Amino acid sequence: MRISRRGLIGAAAGAAVASPLAAWSSTTPASGSSPGSADVIIVGGGYSGMAAAHQLVRAGKSVIVLEARKRVGGRAFTQQVPGDGWVDNGAQWIGPAQTRILALAREFHVKTFPTYQTGKSILEYQGHRAEFSGLALEELLKVPIPPQDLAEFALAVNKFSRLAETVPSAAPWTAPNAAGWDSQTVATWMDANMKTAGARFLFTTAVNGYLSVEPADFSFLHFLFYVSAAGGFETLEENSLARRFDGGVQQIPDAIAARLGDAVKLRSPVRRIDQTGSKVVVTTDNGQYKGSRVIVAMAPPMAARIDYQPILPASRDQYTQHLAMGSTIKAHAVYRTPFWRAQGLNGQILTQSPVNVTYDNSPPGGTPGILVAFFEGNPAREWADRPKAAIKAEILRTLVNYFGPRAAHPEHYYQVVWANEEWSRGCYCGIPATGTWTEYRDALRTPVGRVHWAGTETSTEWAQYMEGAVASGQRAATEVQAEL
Repeated sequence: MRISRRGLIGAAAGAAVASPLAAWSSTTPASGSSPGSADVIIVGGGYSGMAAAHQLVRAGKSVIVLEARKRVGGRAFTQQVPGDGWVDNGAQWIGPAQTRILALAREFHVKTFPTYQTGKSILEYQGHRAEFSGLALEELLKVPIPPQDLAEFALAVNKFSRLAETVPSAAPWTAPNAAGWDSQTVATWMDANMKTAGARFLFTTAVNGYLSVEPADFSFLHFLFYVSAAGGFETLEENSLARRFDGGVQQIPDAIAARLGDAVKLRSPVRRIDQTGSKVVVTTDNGQYKGSRVIVAMAPPMAARIDYQPILPASRDQYTQHLAMGSTIKAHAVYRTPFWRAQGLNGQILTQSPVNVTYDNSPPGGTPGILVAFFEGNPAREWADRPKAAIKAEILRTLVNYFGPRAAHPEHYYQVVWANEEWSRGCYCGIPATGTWTEYRDALRTPVGRVHWAGTETSTEWAQYMEGAVASGQRAATEVQAEL
């Protein structure tokens, strides 16, 4: 079962790589390009950029991928744990309805396995704690939230679900009440539809968990779009935490990069894109590259930091000014064994503390035992500039509080403050403020001359997930293929 905000909303709403290169065609596309030129220059080596490169190379086009980091993957970032195991410091979960990323996984022989769910979850609310299994009524009655609050939460979620069904994910500004929904925040809608503290707590934790922002931060229409793009709350619940990649999420972009070889340029932050000449000239810290087309596959707030010549249309530039990155701190504590399982616990907690949610992130064999913990939204903002040691101490204090003294001494510990990552400046995604969808519509993905846009924020399906990133990269590649 899932104690997560995702699971509660869903209930209310009713490997390793084996020869990853073998799946590719053995034919390397001939381009005739000089080392500094290609048919397509791709800015960003995350899932969207690598998916675009993969499709274009398959179609016989030459590409150069420019990535600012020393690795590919973007907001998908895997680290190996000494011995067996790994941690995914950014994106990690996938589900059966996310067909594009699963197709890539099959192609590169990357296996998946189910998220660990066996045992009891913990919910603490207003100082009262309960353990329970599943989301059946008799189990929900054990949680320390008044029944009337749970009932109001269920009614609000059902109402929200019906509204989301009316929002076309390809054009949310055409929804029946788009202007009204886009003029209010999620907090405004909550004020009108939820009066009890328990209902508001549950809905707020859902917002924190899905988008890593606060209800007052963004457009209510965007939250409706987000759920619509995933196929509704039921599909969202069934997929958002369902499975993980055995060996970590970075295997797929790593495999694509291995096939591309020298066409991937790491430590190459892009500073300028100039399309005033016969070729588009992309300037990095390590030199210039020329192409017939460019795909910028980055989070929109980061893409906005590039100098464009000629300057971008006002609609595109101001759209990006209306998006702010979410705030997340993600940490992993690695133990010799998953000792909490012997206590009958599944590693999942939901609380009102700064570290408001944890999960069992152990590999499929169960060894080593790994707990992942999150700060999301305001707590992530408040803690982002504190010393790393202070963040670690707060996380371990929380784990000890719920899992006992053995949690105080992990064998290894990893944490990422995503707002402090130079080439992301936040996570999970860029989130639009009120008025953005109806004022600027599809400016986020409309090509500007020979510059095309990718990135999970631009996707109309599973936006803000790895699946959305893959879909956006494939869509941008298709656009470019049509032009070339």
